[in-house]
Amino acid sequence: MTEIRTNMANSLRTSFRISTALFLLLGLPCSSILAQDGARGSRNMELVSHLPLGGMKAASGSATAGFEALGRNTSDVVFDQSQGRPFVFVGKKGADQGVVAINISDDKNPIVVGEWRSEAEVADLILFKSGPLTYLIATHPSSGATVLNVSDPDEGQFDQVARISVDGGLHHGFAYRHSNGRGYFFGTGGGDIFVYDLDRLAAGATTVFQTIPLPEEVPAIKYGFHSVYVQYEATTESDRLYAAGAGGYYILNVTDVTNPTLITAINSAAVQIGRSISASPDGSHVVTGAGYRTSPIRIFDLRPAFEGTVPRIRTAVGAWTANWQNYAENHTMRWPLVFAAAMDDGLQIFNMMNPFEPFTVGYYHTWDGPAASLANREVNMTGAWDVDVRNSDGLIAVTDVNTGLWLFRLEGFENWDGRGWGYPNVSSVQDWENGPTRSASW
Repeated sequence: MTEIRTNMANSLRTSFRISTALFLLLGLPCSSILAQDGARGSRNMELVSHLPLGGMKAASGSATAGFEALGRNTSDVVFDQSQGRPFVFVGKKGADQGVVAINISDDKNPIVVGEWRSEAEVADLILFKSGPLTYLIATHPSSGATVLNVSDPDEGQFDQVARISVDGGLHHGFAYRHSNGRGYFFGTGGGDIFVYDLDRLAAGATTVFQTIPLPEEVPAIKYGFHSVYVQYEATTESDRLYAAGAGGYYILNVTDVTNPTLITAINSAAVQIGRSISASPDGSHVVTGAGYRTSPIRIFDLRPAFEGTVPRIRTAVGAWTANWQNYAENHTMRWPLVFAAAMDDGLQIFNMMNPFEPFTVGYYHTWDGPAASLANREVNMTGAWDVDVRNSDGLIAVTDVNTGLWLFRLEGFENWDGRGWGYPNVSSVQDWENGPTRSASW
C-alpha cells in the first residue's frame, strides 16, 4: 500500500510539473500570471472584495486607485473553517483595538456583524471548538490572552469566558486537536511555550497544563520562543511541535504532551531568532521566516536529520522572496502553495513543489502608499500583515496594516485537501470532531 501511495503522489507531482511546463512553454492564458509592471496584481488573481475597517481612505475617490493611511488599524485574520459558518475574524489596533466578526456568506459584500473592544492590544487570533461551541483566543503582548465565545457572531455576541495572565504577555498561539482526543492551546510570548487544555479554557479554567522551555541554551540571546505550529505526522503516528525561537527552529515530539522530546533542530548561521514556521503535510520540509528585513522565506529539508544522517539541519535547500529589501514573514501553507503576507509586496503566493526552486504563481498589492525602506522606520510596518485560506473553497483572506481586509481567489485553486496530492489531509486547519488520525488517513 505504501508503494501505491508513493507512486500515486509521484504521478500527481509529475503531472503537475508537466502541465505547468506546457502552460509556460505555450504561453496559455491560465499560466500568464504576471501582470505588466505597475499592475496591482497578477492576472490569475481575482479581487473578490475589500473592507477598509477604518485604517485608510481613498486618496482619489476610488477604493482601489490609491490610499492615504489613517493609522495602522488591522492585524491578524482567521477564517471560521466549519461548514455553515461563513465568518472571518479580524484583529484591530489603535483607538478601537479588539476583534471584529465579519459575515462573508456573500463574499463580494462582507458585513461586520459584531465587535469586541479590548483593553489590551490584540496580536494573534486563534479559533477552536469545544463541543458544539466555537471560541476565539485573542493574544495580548502586554498581558496574556482573552478567550471569547463566538458561537453566534451574527448576533454580535462576544462573551468573555476566560482571561489568561502571563508575565511578559503572549503574542502568538496555535490551537491543536491532538491524537489523544484532547485539544490544546500552545501560546508563546518570547519565553517558554505555555500549553493549556482547550476544554478547560472553554469552562473558564486557565491553569497551565504544561510548560515547554527552550530545548538548549543559546549563548548571548536572552529569548525563548516566538511562534509555534503543531501537526500530526501520519507515518510515525505522532504529534509534532514546530517552534521558532532563539537559535532557529525546533521540532519536538509532543505525542505525550506531558513529556515533550526534541527530535531535531535547525540552526542556520543566518538566523539568530526564528520568527515563523510551518510544515509540509508529511512533515518532511518546513517553511520559515526570520523576522528581519532582507531575509527570504527559507525552506529546510528535515529528512537528513530524521534519517540520522546529520544531528541537526544547518542549511536551507531553497529560499523565496518577492523583494529582498522587504519583510515576508507571516504565511500559511496549502501544499504545494505557500501564501505569504509580504508587507509592502502584498499577498504573494509561491509554489514549493520543488523546494530547491520555489517560484511565484500569483500576487496582489494591497497597499500602494509610501513604501517602507531600509532606513525609514516610520513606514516600516505597511502593507499585508496576515493571511489565511479557507480549505473548503480556496477563498483567501489578507489583512493589510492600513487598508483592512481583502478577499481573493486564485485561478485554479478551488479548495484544498492533501489527499488530492497524495498526502495526508493535514494543514493548519483542525478537524475538531474527528481528530488528526482520521483527517490524515490516505
